[in-house]
Amino acid sequence: MVDPRILIAVAIAAVGLLILFAMLRQLRRKRARAAAFAPRAMAAANGPRLMAQYENSKLESERSGAKTIAIIHDFDNPLSYNNPQREDLSTREAFEVLAEIRAAGEGTPLNMVLHTPGGMRLAAEMIATALKDRPNTTAYVPYCALSAGTMIALSCGKVVMGKNACLGPIDSQFAGFPADGFARLTKEKPIENISDLWLMVSYVVEKDLKTARQRACALLNKAHFGRDDACQLTDFLASGDLPHSERIGRARAAEIGVNVAKEDCPEAVYKMVETQLELLRTVQSPPSLEPNLKARKR
Repeated sequence: MVDPRILIAVAIAAVGLLILFAMLRQLRRKRARAAAFAPRAMAAANGPRLMAQYENSKLESERSGAKTIAIIHDFDNPLSYNNPQREDLSTREAFEVLAEIRAAGEGTPLNMVLHTPGGMRLAAEMIATALKDRPNTTAYVPYCALSAGTMIALSCGKVVMGKNACLGPIDSQFAGFPADGFARLTKEKPIENISDLWLMVSYVVEKDLKTARQRACALLNKAHFGRDDACQLTDFLASGDLPHSERIGRARAAEIGVNVAKEDCPEAVYKMVETQLELLRTVQSPPSLEPNLKARKR
């Protein structure tokens, strides 16, 4: 017969473990909420080291009154699943960027620092609409500005890319799949063998494809028109002929019509991105003791 004292000790230990797990879960949720609702100005508010580093190596244009706005995401970080807003561009962040653009005034040159895998099309289109007709706009891409990030870069008059930086295609993605794939699905597979859900998604995609190229061309800054038809560049990037993960480096971007500067990104841009990423990672939640069941969007 088991000693009752042992049973009591085991019960107490079990209760203690349950309380510990509950406390860890609550702490993780609090950190996730704090990170999710942190403003874009978090780096300036909580990162005096970042500001000190940046003040010592400002972009030359800032010294003459330009304003720098950064869109920096810590994509592919395994700890970011508790805060998906840190992975890509959201409409919430777009509203914050629009507020910064508006506060800069019409005549202020803008530097857009972009390090992002992309995100919501609506968010990108709102930002690009605010940038495309402004004079003196420069996009700085030290590493990657993909998908929606590429669209924002193309809405600026000049793109300054790092030596190993890349842009990417801008074709729409739905549920992690290319839009034109849904069009092929309804043509190549009997409709009775397609679930109602995917059939409804294909109808939404069909509507999107009708205006996708037109919308992309309308957001292109005139500096990228060159000698060719204005829509040739965006048609190529939005066609869906390229894998959405296709890397378009600096030389190739110039070949297809992007107004790419010959110089590399200033060291201040690299420092800004790297320090911002370091700061973002300090507020990430610790690894969960539960299995990660989040469905990745990409």
